[in-house]
Amino acid sequence: MAIIRTRVADDTWVFTSDLYLEVNAGLVVTPEGGILIDTLPFPSETRQIIDFAERVCPEGIRYVINTVAHADHVYGSYLFPEAELVAHELCREMLIKYAFTSLEEAKEHTPELRQVHIRLPKLVFNEGMVIRLGGKTVHIFNTPGPSPEVCAVHVREDKVLFASDLMMPVPLIASPFSDVEQYKRSLSNLHDYNLESIVQGHGDILLRGEVTSSINASIKYLSDIEATVDLLMARGATKHDLLQHDIEQFGRSRIPLGGIVQQFHSSNLLHLWERARMRQRQERQTVRA
Repeated sequence: MAIIRTRVADDTWVFTSDLYLEVNAGLVVTPEGGILIDTLPFPSETRQIIDFAERVCPEGIRYVINTVAHADHVYGSYLFPEAELVAHELCREMLIKYAFTSLEEAKEHTPELRQVHIRLPKLVFNEGMVIRLGGKTVHIFNTPGPSPEVCAVHVREDKVLFASDLMMPVPLIASPFSDVEQYKRSLSNLHDYNLESIVQGHGDILLRGEVTSSINASIKYLSDIEATVDLLMARGATKHDLLQHDIEQFGRSRIPLGGIVQQFHSSNLLHLWERARMRQRQERQTVRA
């Protein structure tokens, strides 16, 4: 099945998976080689990127950037053995800790993944990194919140930001690694960049007129669901009451990603609910002590 290819600047392309949740990868083409930002979940899709890159980037892929340790972004990294693999140091740590086991489990259910192996990044950084190649300046910086290792990639000359899973059709925080306050700070920091477009980790590309409003809408969504959970807790509501609060009540559409955003939203509410319950139990134990 063919991936979707979109040109977001003269030398910058986006590739969107047709097989898994519209996950996005990017390619910056320069006369000295290419910079690939993430890969796609299945080898057949990443090989389509390789076929395209061979036509438009004869110097080959010089760098592959892993923006997050999630399988859908990193499984194609092994197909670029000659490229420098770049990631935040926490991304490398999380790949070592979780990715090998997860891949073995996935191979049992998905035959196409049996040829995949985890490639660990050797070029790692702590806070940020700049790659200068063929007249392009690519700034990689840490944007924790969805997970501590998440990074965004700013192609300065093209004013394009690959935001990884920091920007989604609906923010996803239902993870033991998420931090809502960090998430909001990372989103707010995106206002510092003069952007023509944002490539989300999944879903549609945000164009100039949507950039500021989409960032603000994501911050507001996170604040609003936190406030809703706190209010319902104070009223003695139940999980059933909580799940009556539809995604559209928070200004988000239920259509993107084939409608799975509603499931993400419900997971977010339940995640905050369980965290709030845990805080309550800890406070009661402290009082008893």
